[in-house]
Amino acid sequence: MTFAELEARFIALEKHLARVAHERDQVRHERDEYRKLYELASLELERLRRRIFGQKAERVDPAQTQLALDMVLQMLVGLPAQTEQTSTPPNPAPGDTAPPAGGKPKPKQRKATPHGRQQLPEHLPVERIELLPAEALGEMASQLVRIGEEVSETLEWRPASLVRVQIVRPKFAVKGEPERGVFTAPAPQAPIARCMAGPGLLAYVLLCKYGDHLPLHRQEQIFARFGLALARSTLCGWVAACAELLGYIVEAMSNDALSSPWIAIDATGVLVQAKEKCRRGYFWVLVAGDDHVLFRYTPRHTQDGPKRFLQGYKGYVIADAHSVYEQLYRTEDVTEVGCWAHCRRRFFEALSSDKARAHAALGFIGQLYAIDAELKKKQLPPAQRTTERRRLATPVLDAFRAWLDVESLVILPKSPIGQAIGYARNQWTPLTRFLEDGRLRLDNNGAELQLRREAVGRKNWLFVGSDEGAEWNAIVVSLIASCELHGIEPWAYLRDVLILLPDWRRDRLLELSPKYWKQTLEHTDARQRLASSVWSRAFEARPP
Repeated sequence: MTFAELEARFIALEKHLARVAHERDQVRHERDEYRKLYELASLELERLRRRIFGQKAERVDPAQTQLALDMVLQMLVGLPAQTEQTSTPPNPAPGDTAPPAGGKPKPKQRKATPHGRQQLPEHLPVERIELLPAEALGEMASQLVRIGEEVSETLEWRPASLVRVQIVRPKFAVKGEPERGVFTAPAPQAPIARCMAGPGLLAYVLLCKYGDHLPLHRQEQIFARFGLALARSTLCGWVAACAELLGYIVEAMSNDALSSPWIAIDATGVLVQAKEKCRRGYFWVLVAGDDHVLFRYTPRHTQDGPKRFLQGYKGYVIADAHSVYEQLYRTEDVTEVGCWAHCRRRFFEALSSDKARAHAALGFIGQLYAIDAELKKKQLPPAQRTTERRRLATPVLDAFRAWLDVESLVILPKSPIGQAIGYARNQWTPLTRFLEDGRLRLDNNGAELQLRREAVGRKNWLFVGSDEGAEWNAIVVSLIASCELHGIEPWAYLRDVLILLPDWRRDRLLELSPKYWKQTLEHTDARQRLASSVWSRAFEARPP
């Protein structure tokens, strides 16, 4: 074989080896990609199984969390001494049970429940039924002496009562002087002009639809069982008119909410009926401190919604890290506050792929919640609570940030634990902003809990009929949710407000909001107006 042939054969072998190496690298790359897909599919399968078959609460074993956290703190030089005073406090995070200083979790103590038959409420009307023995009804009746009685109570149901209220206005004329005309009392102002429903019935329809999630077609069937034929179109007209009237109060609440020190905001989707197929709209909730709960609706999930809702607001906004709030943070004078519950959820979802690191992160977050729970028990003033929160939470945050920075160098960025660590590091400034004011919450769970009203309702009425119907929903649910926030019974509130609204001054609408309702009944003429209203008299009248 000549040298030229050897050289040609060597070049061919080199090309073959290069091709084999390329194919090997390609196969390795495909293997790694399939492995990633397998891990992602396993993770999604685990999430799906938990949603369908498992508990919704994100619970973890506190002993494992504490063990992982202790190992991390031992590796971080100098940090065990700094965090010693805040280690293993009670109630670390929602869904967890923290172990005491000894390391073993305390067994859950069952809440003591009273035994025996439940006492019936005293305010219920009493129907007394006497059962006499046969001897007391026969020939021996004159020989018997009553020496006592045995009383047993049973709770019974009567159908809800509807009553026809006849408002009679007698006409009078002066004898022999017909030119002086006819005298009659003015007609009482009704919430809806020329409507056959009184404020009590209107409030009942609103509360059933938006508080108890009974669609109007179900209410139509319920009224039919009571012997009253009410078309759902009639009920819909009542809802529309009441929502327009109550909207003035909600608007005043919205203006007052802009003075709150913090506002929590969140959104959820809803189907809107359309000709071809349902389209998607969005309900928003704004929890303004301890003052108001406001619901809003937008046809689309865009950045214009939050910007419009909070235009002119100067304060803290608690929200998740969704991009829909970017324009709000960029154009308005607000301060972003992150949500530790969202951060915690990412680490919880990473438990199936990296248990050790996920437990360590959950331990850090649990300590922050434990500190906050302990300070809430002390009921400190806001300024003192801010100082104590900084003193106790800063060492934990410093240790957590050091751990995040170290772990970010050794984990895969696109893995579940890598995404959780990346989220925490990217959102670190908003997440630690709760140190600036002791009144701030660590998470946005309050807004999410309020959104459950729409989520539960969505399972009953499936979709809203139109964008206008969604606006009615937002108005009435705002008042019902705010009533619950202030411990007010919503039906009585809606009934009384519908009585007062027609002739109430528009510059005093905020007095009718749930925030000021108890004060309004005590210090204004509202109580006198309600007492003198013909609708109140109709409510007080009991059927025989």
